[in-house]
Amino acid sequence: MLKLYYSPGACSLVPHIALEEARANFVALRIPIAEGGHLKPEYVAINPHARLPALGTTDGTITENIAVMNFLADRFGAAGSVPRDDPYAAARCNELLGWFSSSVHIAFAQVWRGGRFTDDQKLWPALEAGGRKVLRQQFDEIEALCVDEWLVRGGFSASDSYALTFLRWARRIGFDIAAYPKWVALAGRVLDRPAVKRALDREGLGAEEFQPEPGDDDATSPARALHLADPGARLG
Repeated sequence: MLKLYYSPGACSLVPHIALEEARANFVALRIPIAEGGHLKPEYVAINPHARLPALGTTDGTITENIAVMNFLADRFGAAGSVPRDDPYAAARCNELLGWFSSSVHIAFAQVWRGGRFTDDQKLWPALEAGGRKVLRQQFDEIEALCVDEWLVRGGFSASDSYALTFLRWARRIGFDIAAYPKWVALAGRVLDRPAVKRALDREGLGAEEFQPEPGDDDATSPARALHLADPGARLG
């Protein structure tokens, strides 16, 4: 039986959704990052990099989302992973997964986890400021990508689940996500899927965590006005 090691709301939500889409037989094992679960010896023995997700299989453990998602695509061929019936769509999905994990995710880490980059805490504010600046540019790119029903032609894929995850993170660090209506609309379509609802329920997440805060979509609200004047103004 497959074992998914996940932390609620982390990027492990992406394979969690894919497993639910496939109606796979799996065990979900909670490793809460907020409580340092990923640093405990028993988990480091599973993934020495101390990152989530990890997927236990009968052949061994797979880490890194892009590898996990391609494994699930080959194993199940279900929606929510990587397309297997269209080589271009598969390449495009992997392209997005690579960018999300190697660039967008890293910019979030600059905001949240300066200790990953330097032990000198005096440098953490500069790292955070740089991460926020990069994220503003990346969020504009994600918004521009949301032109069709899904990010990759042919249907719902792991790239959509990753975009959903990032939207929640953006809200958590103070971005006015109402400024990205196409991205928010994409997230709404993802949230409507029964498999996504099952994954969120297991992780203890509410759909409202992926939606603009009340009033943020009001052009007269202080938050909206600040964002229109300077997209980074709310982020201090």
